[in-house]
Amino acid sequence: MRISFFKLFIVIVLPVLGIFSCKTPAGQAARDLEKEYLTKYIAKYHPTVSPTSTGLYFVETKAGTDTTSIKAGDLVEVYYRGYLIEDDPTEGIRDGYEFDKSGEFEPFSFTVGAGAVVAGWDEAIKYMKLGSEAKLIIPSKLAYSSQSQSSIPAYSPLVFYIRVYKIYRSTDVWPTIQIRPKGSN
Repeated sequence: MRISFFKLFIVIVLPVLGIFSCKTPAGQAARDLEKEYLTKYIAKYHPTVSPTSTGLYFVETKAGTDTTSIKAGDLVEVYYRGYLIEDDPTEGIRDGYEFDKSGEFEPFSFTVGAGAVVAGWDEAIKYMKLGSEAKLIIPSKLAYSSQSQSSIPAYSPLVFYIRVYKIYRSTDVWPTIQIRPKGSN
């Protein structure tokens, strides 16, 4: 079977040229949109807040009661709500779709620094104390980056409202449970 040069050009070369001729690849467009959303959101709600060296925006909304900050290895229980940022045509930039939340009566627990949560959470929780509440504005590089997660598109900046409910310090002595055989006192 003989394929003409024209057909080969149409089937192979044009699609390859099409890939490289796009003005902005989809990933770059999503990163640009993320930057735009973050800039607008911070300007509207927190113009005086500066990001940490990693790019996290941490806004403490209620001071905690403990004197010691949370450290890596501590087990924490938190209540939270997570939102995507959206640019609404009538309301402008705002908290958009609520993609996740802890239970109403059951807090979410995780070990700090163990990689059980996104990097933005692991960083932010170390600024918090027992009873403190905070708003986290997390750029995608500290969350899911180029990976989509169910209802979270790639390169999405995330907003979380978190309240620290309990802290179990890594230095605490944990009780040992002893199981005794039947018939022993």
